[in-house]
Parts: sequence; C-alpha cells; structure tokens
Amino acid sequence: MKAALAAALLLGACASLPPPGCTALSTTTRYCLQPLPAGHTVAVNQLVDMQFPGRPAGERLVFAIDATDARMQIVGLNPLGQTVFRLGVNHGQTQWDGPPAAEALARQLPALVQLMLWPADSVRQGLSRDAALRVAPDGRRLHDRDGTLLLDTRQSDPDPRLGQVDAVFTPLDARWRVTRLAD
Repeated sequence: MKAALAAALLLGACASLPPPGCTALSTTTRYCLQPLPAGHTVAVNQLVDMQFPGRPAGERLVFAIDATDARMQIVGLNPLGQTVFRLGVNHGQTQWDGPPAAEALARQLPALVQLMLWPADSVRQGLSRDAALRVAPDGRRLHDRDGTLLLDTRQSDPDPRLGQVDAVFTPLDARWRVTRLAD
C-alpha cells in the first residue's frame, strides 16, 4: 500500500513537470523551446543587469549568445570577462556548466532569451494555446489565459536583438535591462 501511494505521488509529480525543452511560465502556461526559422541566426553580446527580490544590488553579467536552427549557446561572463557559466541547448536538451546553486537558471534562461529575442511567430509556436503574446515595435507583452501578465518588455529598436530591452518577468519578480554590446 505504501509503495502504491509513493508511486502515485511520484507519477503525479512527474505529470506536473513540463516536458524536456519546455518551461512552466505559470500554472497554466508553458513555453517550449523553438528552433530559429531557416536562415536566421542570433550572434550577440549583451550586458545584462538583473534585479531579483531580496538582492538589492542585483547581478551584472555579459551574455554571449550564439544560436542557429535548434542549437543555442549562452556564455555568462562577469564584468571582468571571466566565465561564470556555459549553457548549451541542442534540440531542447540542455547542458549546464556552472555553479550547481545556479543550475535552476539553466532550465529557464533559454526560454527567457527566446521570449525576448526570437521572431514573434516562432515564440507563438512554443507557447501554450491559452497564452497571448502581443508584439509592438516598442516591446512584447505575454499574458496567460487568466490575463495575468507574465512578461513585459520595452525595447529601443523594433528588432529586440539591437539596442536596449527592459524586461519584467512577473513570475520570477525579476527585472532585466539588456544592452547590446558593440561587436
């Protein structure tokens, strides 16, 4: 009886986990990583200032992002240029090389990058059917089926890979300022 109860609890927990390559954005909305459309690439270096609850000083990293098709690599560097982490994604499978305490970042960072930088049609393909993505030349807004705001971005250029993006990830209560660095 105890074994059956443990098995049922384990199966219930597994059923609530998103499939590989997918990230839960809320209790009703998930995002599954999408390949870039044919002929598209992303190769950008960005200064990322991040603020999280309980960390008033925030974090500052440089992200070196390189992506083609269904592959993406994100290297996080500190302001002195030392590698903090390396995250590889290949067809939804992630490989993390960084501090174990920050490994949860590996599950959400690729989705957050895609939500901000990927072409809007690709992002829509990865969202749950009940999510609503609104795209304007100055930003993006993502709501779940209840109308709860999940992501709000303001960008200085219609192409989010250029210029500056200010983003608020409501479920994480995180604020990011992303500034493209000169090549």
